[in-house]
Amino acid sequence: MATARFNIDDLKRLGLKADIAKGIVGSIGMEIEKIEGNEVVVDITPNRPDMLDIVGFARALSMFAGEQTPREGHYGLEGEPMIEVAVSQRLKEIRPYIAAMVVRNVDLKKGNLRYLVEFTEKLADTNGRRRRKLAIGLHDFGKVKPPITYDAAKDGEIVPLEGKAKQSFAKAVSGTDQGKEYGGIVGKGPYPFVADAEKTISLAPIINSELTKITEATTELFVEITGTSLFAVNDALNLLACRFIDVGGQVQPCTVVYGKKAELTPELNYREMKVKDLDIERALGAIIDQNKVITMANRMGYVAARYGRDTMFYVPPYRLDVLNEQDIIDDMAVAYGYERINPIPIMGSSIGIEDEYTARANRLARTMLGLGFSEAVNYYLTNEQVSFENMMAKEGKSVKVAEAKTEAITMLRTTLLPGLLQNLGSSSHDPMPQMLFEIGPVFNLEGKSPIEAKRVAMVGEHARANFAEIKSYVAAVLRSMGIDDFSLKEGTEGGFINGRCALIVAGGKQIGYLGEIHPQVLNNFRIEEPVVAAEIVLD
Repeated sequence: MATARFNIDDLKRLGLKADIAKGIVGSIGMEIEKIEGNEVVVDITPNRPDMLDIVGFARALSMFAGEQTPREGHYGLEGEPMIEVAVSQRLKEIRPYIAAMVVRNVDLKKGNLRYLVEFTEKLADTNGRRRRKLAIGLHDFGKVKPPITYDAAKDGEIVPLEGKAKQSFAKAVSGTDQGKEYGGIVGKGPYPFVADAEKTISLAPIINSELTKITEATTELFVEITGTSLFAVNDALNLLACRFIDVGGQVQPCTVVYGKKAELTPELNYREMKVKDLDIERALGAIIDQNKVITMANRMGYVAARYGRDTMFYVPPYRLDVLNEQDIIDDMAVAYGYERINPIPIMGSSIGIEDEYTARANRLARTMLGLGFSEAVNYYLTNEQVSFENMMAKEGKSVKVAEAKTEAITMLRTTLLPGLLQNLGSSSHDPMPQMLFEIGPVFNLEGKSPIEAKRVAMVGEHARANFAEIKSYVAAVLRSMGIDDFSLKEGTEGGFINGRCALIVAGGKQIGYLGEIHPQVLNNFRIEEPVVAAEIVLD
C-alpha cells in the first residue's frame, strides 16, 4: 500500500467540494493516515493507482460525492499522430516495449510539477515494480527534436539529470544516485535508451537527460514509458493521458513502430461490460432500483446505460483495476455502502469435526506456548526481496503471482522464517526476549506442479541467544511430536551463520534446520539483537 500527500486547498482547486475529514475517503475504500495542518496523507490501495495522483484522487471523490458526472467520450485524443517512435530489434530480450504521447496546454505551476513527478515515481515503484516492469520519462517537448528512436547499446552518451556534461552510459549508471539504485535492472549493458535526432533524452529505466528537463515553465510534454510488458506500458500511458485531459491538457498520440508492425499510443477506449442486475442484487443482498444502479455506477466513475434487464457499464481508460464483471460488482458494493450489507447465516445440517492435522497443530501450538513463545500468523503472500535477498539465500523455484499489482506481493512464501524475522524487525522497541513461532503452510514447485507443505518455525531474540538454546527448544518440540530419535548434522542454510547451523535428521531424512541468524540478515530486517531460529517440516 502506497501513501500520497495532498494539499487540501489544491484538492478544492481541482473542484472537490466534499469535506474529506467526514468519512468520504473511508467510504470509497481508502484510509486517511493523518491530517497535518492543510495537508492530508492517504493510504491508497494497490488496486487504484489512479488515486495516487491528486487529479485522480479529486476526480474519484468528486464523482463519489455526486459533484461530478462521468461522460462517455470525455477522454479523447487531439489530432493525428505527429511523432514516430522506431523500436530496435536489439531490445527484444532486454526491455522490448515503449508507449509515448505528446501533451499540450500543460500547466506545471502552483505545485503541479511536484504532484506530477511524485505520481510518476510512485506509479513506477508500485505498478512498475521499482522500474523493472515499467519506467516513465517526462520531457520538455520544446527541447525534443523528432524523430524518436528506442534502442540499446553498450556505448553511448547522455547528459544525466542535474548534470552539466556528457557521460558514457556506464558512467551514468555507476556514478549517479539513480544509477546506483536502479542500475541492477540493466546490469552492464547493453543499455536501453531513448534518443531524438540529436541526442539521448533518456537512459531507461535509470535517468532522463538534463537537456530535456521539465520545469514549471514547460507547457508541452513528450511522455515515454518503457517496460517489459506491453500491457503495462500502454495501461500506464492511458492513465497519465486521462489525468492530463482532466486538467485541460490536449493529448496527441504517437506511432510506435516494431519492425513491420505499428501501434498508436495511447488508445483511450472505453471498455464495455454487461452485468446482470440479479448478480448485483445477490452480492448486495438487496433489491436495487434500475435507476439506482445507474446512479451507483456514476458515483464509481462509470458511464452506464440500461441493456434490457441488465446494465451496460462503460469502463473509463484510467480504471486499470477493472478486469471483469466481478470488479464492477465490487464497486457497486462500495457505492451501495458495505455498512448497509447485512450478513446472511449459512444454512446447513453438516456437523464439522477437527481434522487430524489441525488437532496435531493445536497440540503443538500449546507446547510452544508452554515453552514461552507467542504465536504469529503471517500472510502467505510475500515477495522475492523478503524471501531470498534479505535472507541471503539463493532464489529457488516459487509460485508466482501473475500480473502482480504491487512489488510487495509477487509470490507465495516458500519458508516461514522470513515472516517471523519481519515480525521481530517491526517490534524492535518491545521488551526482550522476544520469542515467536508460527505453524502454517509453505508453497514450492516440483516441476511445474505447486506443492503445499506444513511447517513450524520459531525464533528467539535477545542479547544472549545462542545455538544451545534453540537446540533445546527443538528437542522439546520434537519430543512433543513423538520424535525421540533424531540427530543434528552439520550443514548450511540461507540466512544462518556458517558453522552455527545444523540440519535436523530423523528416520534417515532431513526434517528441518536450526541455528544462529547471520548478522547481515539481522541488518536486512532491521533487527538489533542476536536471533536464533529453527524450521521443521510437519508433514
